Amino acid sequence: MPVDGADPHTGLSADLRLLRLHGIPRARTLEIPRLLAAAEQLGYRTSGTPVDNAVTELLRRAVHRLGESREATAAERSFGLSPGHKLWKAADRRRAAAQVQGVSIETFRKSYELTLLDQLATEILGLLDELDEPPAAPPDRPVAEEFWQEHHVADVLRAAHANADWDLVEGVYLQCIDIARNHEGGLMPDAIPAFFAEALGRMSANYFGREEQLIQHGLGILGNAEHTNKITPALFRLLYTDDRFDRFAPYAGGTDPKRLRRRPRPFETLVETARRFRDLNRLRAALDGRPTSCVLGGSVNYARYLNVRGRHGGLPGSSVDVMLVIPDFGVLDEVIAGLGTLPGSSRASLTALAERARVWRQRGLDDGNTLFSQRIWMWTEEDDPVMSWAPNRGEYAIDVRIASSDVLAWILVAGNPKLTSSSAGSSRSVRNFCERQTVPDEHQRSFSGRDLLIPQDVTELGESRLRVHRVYTIHGERYYPGSAQNLILPRLNTRWENLPIRRQLEMFRWKMIERLRHERRNHPYELLRMSMSHSRSELFAPHILRSVDSGDAT
Repeated sequence: MPVDGADPHTGLSADLRLLRLHGIPRARTLEIPRLLAAAEQLGYRTSGTPVDNAVTELLRRAVHRLGESREATAAERSFGLSPGHKLWKAADRRRAAAQVQGVSIETFRKSYELTLLDQLATEILGLLDELDEPPAAPPDRPVAEEFWQEHHVADVLRAAHANADWDLVEGVYLQCIDIARNHEGGLMPDAIPAFFAEALGRMSANYFGREEQLIQHGLGILGNAEHTNKITPALFRLLYTDDRFDRFAPYAGGTDPKRLRRRPRPFETLVETARRFRDLNRLRAALDGRPTSCVLGGSVNYARYLNVRGRHGGLPGSSVDVMLVIPDFGVLDEVIAGLGTLPGSSRASLTALAERARVWRQRGLDDGNTLFSQRIWMWTEEDDPVMSWAPNRGEYAIDVRIASSDVLAWILVAGNPKLTSSSAGSSRSVRNFCERQTVPDEHQRSFSGRDLLIPQDVTELGESRLRVHRVYTIHGERYYPGSAQNLILPRLNTRWENLPIRRQLEMFRWKMIERLRHERRNHPYELLRMSMSHSRSELFAPHILRSVDSGDAT
């Protein structure tokens, strides 16, 4: 990618230093030819796109490859990518980044900042290298069959350490199993599996698009910690079902419905989270070229590598919750056709989806106020090759909610600048065209953690239901997000954007923050947090809680 005779990495690093100093808003006047060339090659700098927007998207993509880490957050703050930081001066951005790293400003400037800039240059070059790679020929059989064989641990270790830094993952895992082996104690501190999840979240960014390899390398790393010499089916099953954790209450589950969400074993959640991200990437490929955007919710969003579990006994595996946003329901058939090519998807689910789409049209439900929902079962009619050594075949569900742009705007309260009764009303509702399943009353929760149950309002439509959900409720001067908003909150995590929605999500995020500030002024002697307004906040990974409730967000 050199635009002159300079080494590409050196040139990109120089451009990044200049941009960090002067700020993204001045990108159009800076001499940063390598960054601009990279943005153009990657499709961010198209006709009519402002230079600062193109550079912003390029940097966001590069930072994303750093994973969930302090380094990624520090990089965001260094360049003003965090919400509200874009216009900050260079010194203020450096101070904020140094605070994240927990070092002095001077130490950050002389060491951490230089390392970050060099790494971002490397990530940008990696993105460009991916463009040059020829598309892989479709395999005659699932790829996993080719490497899901017995291997020597030493061979896998070499490959794993060549791809990513696994030291933290291995160290925390050793801490877990040392406690599990010691029967003198009966407590597995929640902070330890939570830190294991955070470490995996940071490191797994190195395996984006190679999630099956992440599982294989993880098996080698954990197998080495167990002092085994060979990766075998027995080792896979032993770690997946690790009964050393049975004596700890969070891992035991039980018959009480509130305890059915047992915590998975470390290797189990590595496998199950990675499989779901693999299938999400395949979902994106299946919908490629179609005008869709995807918002990720549920446990894969807020509890990855901690509470994402597989099927166990009579209990299902963790589902994947996504909202697909389309411009209008005129493209619904096109989206359904794309979903039909998703590997591992149940033919029965897809047949039901097509039939329910026919009912949707017959009933005239495209009114700008109705979601179309479908549960797509995965790996129920064929085995996931990755699970050939596992005690289950890998069944789980992808719960898809399809929203038009108008429905999304309604859910995000786009027409109102404030989330107040006087501006937006004390509540609003959205209908959900869903399958006939037993559903409880709707559970909502305020910033103070107070609970509110909304009785279900359901109309039978043949084999489907039309259920009315509260988008939000303002009750007793407290704001309660509904299930549709909780699908988007707390992280507003977009998996892809073929239809621009990021700006709408950011506007909604700031309205939520202002609503929280409003309630804190009214209740100065209460603990109010953004995370506590989510009906599943008790399942959040601690590092996600910290991110959601950070001072910068509120």
